[in-house]
Amino acid sequence: MRIPKESLSPAIFRERRDRLGGVFERKKLDAYFFSSVSDLYYLTGFHSEGFYGLATAKDTWLFASALLAGQVRENAPGCRFVIGKRLSVAVADLVKKHRLKRIGFDPDQLNFRLGDVLRKKGLAPHPNPLEELRIIKGEEELIRLRKACQITAQTVDWIKPRVRAGMTEKSLAWAIEREFVRRGAHGVGFDLIAAVGANTSLPHHIPGETPLKPNSPVLFDIGCRVGAYRSDLTRSFFFGKITSNYRRVYRVVESAQRAGIETVRPGVTGGQVDAATRGVITKAGYGRTFVHSTGHGVGIDIHEPPWIRPKSSDVLAPNMILTVEPGIYLAGRFGVRIEDTLRVTADGHERLTRP
Repeated sequence: MRIPKESLSPAIFRERRDRLGGVFERKKLDAYFFSSVSDLYYLTGFHSEGFYGLATAKDTWLFASALLAGQVRENAPGCRFVIGKRLSVAVADLVKKHRLKRIGFDPDQLNFRLGDVLRKKGLAPHPNPLEELRIIKGEEELIRLRKACQITAQTVDWIKPRVRAGMTEKSLAWAIEREFVRRGAHGVGFDLIAAVGANTSLPHHIPGETPLKPNSPVLFDIGCRVGAYRSDLTRSFFFGKITSNYRRVYRVVESAQRAGIETVRPGVTGGQVDAATRGVITKAGYGRTFVHSTGHGVGIDIHEPPWIRPKSSDVLAPNMILTVEPGIYLAGRFGVRIEDTLRVTADGHERLTRP
């Protein structure tokens, strides 16, 4: 996936690179090698696979093939460029020329072969220094996140009264995607989930040709993208005459989500939010059916810190973005998940996924 040319001011990306230099000083790093598309976008404004970066406190070098040369130069002002040179040689040359000693890279983002090459050039695995910057959203990021969340909430409200018996999961997902674009989104935020019937009991179901039947459960897990920023929302409902069992399970999940959302405020850990939702579901007797974490951060990536899962030590702070999405899944019968995207405020939270 490529992001259209960014409308953010180049000054925003320069400011991010300057702040990264401050992180380097605190962590005693001379440089860091970046390979993640999202990290490189955050630093440069250029979103594409096939290029890499080496940042120091003063400069950011981008390594790209001749194929990307024109685009990377146009879309990443203020950076320095190494075009068409073998990556390992280019990195080694810069390390030697600038006498860089303590250079890190994120081993979780690299294949073994490239990681092994970097080690041989003197680089070492090190926690990603960008994480602490990306986890707190700036105002321009919040504008895009709010718009993406609003479009998503409006779209789910638009599709629900238009659901008809006989519609397939694929057709429902496609209708949602078209509506996203019509409302101004730049595309989907991830592979959309539209599930009907027993397929709602599969947390990451892939939409297929299953048709919706009368008196059946429906689950939409959807999100769009505005610029590079994404949204995430899940709604579960019953098409037709609701059963007492579905109503009971829905109310448990609804109560669990409410408990989790009420916990979201500065100073609380992701583990505490997870415990709040999980406690409600466990007390109701469905603990073993809640098979995933309560939530995650959202931004350039659909899954990023802070992590809202058991024992997570991530401490919430203002302008972090996260989801709260408890679920109950009864295999072969139905599943219920309810999810909203929230912003942590100075004294609590703001629900962004409102129409």
